Amino acid sequence: MLDLSTVLKYYKRKEIQEAIVKAAENREVAVSFGGEGYGKRPDTLRYPTDVIEFVKQKATSFHCSEEIWKNPLQIQTGMRKQELDKLRKGWDLVMDIDCPFWTLSKIIAWLIIKSLKDHGIKSVSAKFSGNKGFHIGVPFEAMPESIRNQKTSDLFPEGPRKIAAYLMHYIGKKYTNVEGSDVEFGGKIKIPLSKIKKETGKSHEEITERVCTDCKKKIKKGAKAGNAQFVCSRCESTEEGKKEDAIKKCLKCGSIMEKIESRNALCSCGSNSYAERFDPKSIVEVDTILIASRHLYRMPYSLHEKSGLSSVPVDPEKIIEFEKELAKPEKVKPSNLVFLDKTGAEKGEAGDLMLKAMHFSDVIPENETGNENKERKIEEISFNEPVPKELFPPCIKKILNGIEDGKKRSVFVLLNFLTNLGWDYEKIEELLKEWNRKNPEPLREVVMLGQMRYHKQNKKNVLPPNCSNEGYYKDYGVCSPDNLCAKIKNPVSYSIRKARFLSREGREKSSSK
Repeated sequence: MLDLSTVLKYYKRKEIQEAIVKAAENREVAVSFGGEGYGKRPDTLRYPTDVIEFVKQKATSFHCSEEIWKNPLQIQTGMRKQELDKLRKGWDLVMDIDCPFWTLSKIIAWLIIKSLKDHGIKSVSAKFSGNKGFHIGVPFEAMPESIRNQKTSDLFPEGPRKIAAYLMHYIGKKYTNVEGSDVEFGGKIKIPLSKIKKETGKSHEEITERVCTDCKKKIKKGAKAGNAQFVCSRCESTEEGKKEDAIKKCLKCGSIMEKIESRNALCSCGSNSYAERFDPKSIVEVDTILIASRHLYRMPYSLHEKSGLSSVPVDPEKIIEFEKELAKPEKVKPSNLVFLDKTGAEKGEAGDLMLKAMHFSDVIPENETGNENKERKIEEISFNEPVPKELFPPCIKKILNGIEDGKKRSVFVLLNFLTNLGWDYEKIEELLKEWNRKNPEPLREVVMLGQMRYHKQNKKNVLPPNCSNEGYYKDYGVCSPDNLCAKIKNPVSYSIRKARFLSREGREKSSSK
């Protein structure tokens, strides 16, 4: 905790005043009195003596905007985005890494820096937040003038948000790995899962995530593979059983039941195979500090009310070695390290990062939960009429022509495929019976219809297995791709694309008449 004598003694130092004022250039500044809120806004710091004058009024810390303004004093509360865009010259990327486990805060900050450099960014800087983490920064001078035909200066706060989300995904995928009872970070540092759980109070399921080895999508937390289904050939009742069971005795009539392949899978592609990795977002709060315009972050060399420490710049190359002891007010000496240093920035060096972050946000929305990626959302649409067979992909057409192998798996495929394309169960049953008659060796109808009844009871509209799933289309010889197949990942996407194309073509012909 801070006492007034420490605050006054610290901020009286000329070199501290000058460092704070230098960081305030073209930024809105807000002063905090005891950490209980801010003073007048907007405000600025123009002279070193301004700092000590605020301290004499019992100011304890100084905060500034990531946004760089033409004139911060022209900002008014309630301004529309268009008005703020006209005043804004640019914005800096500032990522706030905050975690109750100090060692992990340093590791994630190190990995964020490593990831930024992977994307060709040299002008990366860092500073201790003053309490539990770090601020990682990239100056606006490293950003391109525009991206996707939009002025980069106008992409606030959505631009930094998307970059932060992408980078957390990137480090989780590339730089963290669960190895037995340990988590390996960056190929160098290992921490026992038990220690992470103890320090954060999180469970194993909360701090790890599963990724489908077939389609590479995240598996929704809490998802479980369903048991196998069994159908009785005498009384047609269905029951669940263990996946490893080959046979099961019917509880109603005592007959031997037949195992069918329709079952809930961990992933929407139909796979139960997964790899496990550490989920940084589960325990590290990465706040871009950009929830809305005019958000603030603690300025370099400002004190922190709770810890009593200074928010000192840190050498990005030595962030793992940094200890809080170095941020005690009496030990702080302003150095050549500058947070958000513009001098080494090359215009556009962050262009590749921005493009990848934009693409990532297109594919995976900010509220991503498990498998709900863009393709999934496209496929969750309703149809007034069932999509006709003419628009089915080659693999489904080949199945419907009759097959020798994979009949049970094909029932599972067809049920999920058809329900996603607006077919009701009456029409599906009719189609399945027609299809079964074409099979060289038809499935027993009781097995096929039992699988359909179970699907209907579950009331879950899941996708059929993805095209890449090795246990389905290629395995029993129905995969014969055409040109459109190369652009889709799931048979449902194929039919939706064709339906939309024909609908658009029809509208264009109608409007040209």
